[in-house]
Amino acid sequence: MEKISSPESTRQRILEILSRTKDILTLPTIVQEILDITSSKNTSASDLTKILESDPALTTKILAVSNSAYYGFVKKVSTVSHAVVILGFQEIQNIALSMSVLKLFDRRGSEFSDKLWRHCFAVAVATRMIAGYLNMRMDGKYFVGGLLHDVGKIFLAQYLPELFNRLLVRIDDPGNKLTYHALEFKFYGISHAEIGGRLLKSWMFPLDIVDVTSFHHDPSKAEIDPLFVACVHLADILCTFNGISPLKDQYFFPVDKEALSQIHSQKKDFSTEDMNFLLSRLDIEIERQSSFVSVFRR
Repeated sequence: MEKISSPESTRQRILEILSRTKDILTLPTIVQEILDITSSKNTSASDLTKILESDPALTTKILAVSNSAYYGFVKKVSTVSHAVVILGFQEIQNIALSMSVLKLFDRRGSEFSDKLWRHCFAVAVATRMIAGYLNMRMDGKYFVGGLLHDVGKIFLAQYLPELFNRLLVRIDDPGNKLTYHALEFKFYGISHAEIGGRLLKSWMFPLDIVDVTSFHHDPSKAEIDPLFVACVHLADILCTFNGISPLKDQYFFPVDKEALSQIHSQKKDFSTEDMNFLLSRLDIEIERQSSFVSVFRR
């Protein structure tokens, strides 16, 4: 059984675990190779193709994803080289990162983690939907940013399971007056957002994805792409409001003013009507894009 410690000592314990992420939370070698090659300015499509083709399972999934309704290509994508050319380095990277994270989700089997997975997938879909609604240039990063926003919670559930379960019991206590986020600091002395950001940074994820994970509850601190963070923040709220959350409805939180400011910079007349429209489209979009993720989980 985990020893009950002070928030300060628990925070130090978490930071110590995170400092050893390359030893205890290693991503598949192929993913690290893809991250390295897609971040280099001196690589070609053929270089990336060679790496992908060295992993038959990843090759199969990339071709399946490329031919899914998510992208809607008219002609069949039959080779990895074709997929790299039409999707691009960044999108291939996003696909590989998504796959690696889905494996983390699939390790868990509790009711909470299953709900957390559904929430993260829904936020991924909602983020992409919001970006499209705001006429932003479509990019796979929106899906990945939404998918990864709560990866810190996965870390807590996996590496401090008993303490995490005690937190969940405390949330359901009729006498509890604290939000989930306040309880995180009370139990751990650190937020899941900070944990997630540190984890992805140690894995050398793109900085805009690290930024989204770190500040999705505090968009005013965004450093790389504040509008991207605002989209994930808004998507998180829409999904929670729609009941797609591992927590109960009373833990709903309001839209951050800085996030709204960023949204208005893209669409000046964005209002409650827009929020209601996006909310009405959410279930439709989740169903429409489910084929994209189902390919990964085969």
